[in-house]
Amino acid sequence: MSKTLNNKDILKIINEYEHHQKHNLLNISQINMWPLVRIAICFGLISKRYDAETFTKVKTKNKFKNYLNFIRKYNLIKSVIKKDKRLESLEISHDTYLFKFDNKIFDRVHFRADTKNTDTLNKRLNLAHYTLTNEKNDKIEIDLSPVITLLRLCSIPYTLFICLKNYKFFFNFFALYKFFKKKDINIFLILAKIPFKMAYLILLAKHTKYFLHNIPFKSIRHANYYSLDSMAITLGARYCNIPVYHLQHGSQSEDHPAFGLWSNIPKEGYDLLPEVFLCWNKDSINILENSFKLNKNHSAVLNGYKWVEAWLNEEMPYDFNQLKSLSENNLNVLLTLQPSINGIQDFIEDCIEKSADNVKWWIRIHPRQDNKYTINEIKDKFKDNLSKNIEINIATSSPLPALLSITDIHITGFSSSIFEASYFGVPTVITHKMGLDYYGEHLSNLKAEYCDSSENLMRILMNAQNNKF
Repeated sequence: MSKTLNNKDILKIINEYEHHQKHNLLNISQINMWPLVRIAICFGLISKRYDAETFTKVKTKNKFKNYLNFIRKYNLIKSVIKKDKRLESLEISHDTYLFKFDNKIFDRVHFRADTKNTDTLNKRLNLAHYTLTNEKNDKIEIDLSPVITLLRLCSIPYTLFICLKNYKFFFNFFALYKFFKKKDINIFLILAKIPFKMAYLILLAKHTKYFLHNIPFKSIRHANYYSLDSMAITLGARYCNIPVYHLQHGSQSEDHPAFGLWSNIPKEGYDLLPEVFLCWNKDSINILENSFKLNKNHSAVLNGYKWVEAWLNEEMPYDFNQLKSLSENNLNVLLTLQPSINGIQDFIEDCIEKSADNVKWWIRIHPRQDNKYTINEIKDKFKDNLSKNIEINIATSSPLPALLSITDIHITGFSSSIFEASYFGVPTVITHKMGLDYYGEHLSNLKAEYCDSSENLMRILMNAQNNKF
């Protein structure tokens, strides 16, 4: 590949392929696998822009000790859950969306997603470590990771079975490889992993069907529908006729592969995609309606961002004393980092070096980043200037709405934290050209501006200082 592709480039090529292909060319066991293939290709190409060292490393443990005890506990827990008539929803979440304060666990994505009945009981499946918990007290009822480990092992021989049974599929797969090759894009390594992903998805969907059978969940709600586990759970829920929702967790722009610019969708929709997308705002709904137009099996509904609304209404039991103390008498600049941008951009680093002593930099590391690696990298950058007013740990561990309550200026490459900042009336400076692609026509509504130089950013900081002090 001769150049690094941005999201627009990738989706333009994906749309070209989608538009001219028959829908059933990528069917396995009567399941249209195109959503899985599309997501794998798009994020596989996007990941070439990432520094892999910045991502959180998942530590695996031996989960096969006392396996018979696990099976007995598994069936017992399933039996207990099945009898509970208060069950409302299975919430699929992740550590990246969870915060703990006031001795409670808060899920920013699922927070008050359903306020119709407060007497209902939801279960939370945390995909960070595959634990099933009671959503109200976060008590772990069962650790499902042994099941996941077993399914991953079984998916290896099952991949061979799929390949032999569906050999015609792989002729079409090869045609897809050649299509990208003509564009001077080599996706061989990405495609080579997809048969294993499909095998795992099918096995996990079958297991999900077994688990959900006769359990009275009224819905499945995803915080991130397009992870491999989530798509498998969606398919399993379809087998049980349980409706599937996706709750917005971040940007749903036209250039996001999971939400924008889907083309030539089959009339019956995709079994791997949610039926309903619950959105923060009308702009997100417009993006989805444009993607899934003329298809009644995928719809978008305005649900608001209940997490932010609760903070704005001062309903959250959070202790602000530490943030207020550290932010007092400073111009507080919140810098939200992203794993898709390698570290702190050079011109922002230059501004941190040059900024006045009363400019406090709150550097917030993305939840998907490896905190230890990234923190050490940032500290190394400023080791010769330790007097700079920088806070990393508290900025990373605090809920974003709490930070925004003391923030004067928000800086980000193209993170969806721009939305939260706008809700709190905090102006944002976008520092990456992808931010223009994502939010260009909405910058004024989001109280945002684009900046790509040290001189302009210093001017913005000086103006903010003059206005505040």
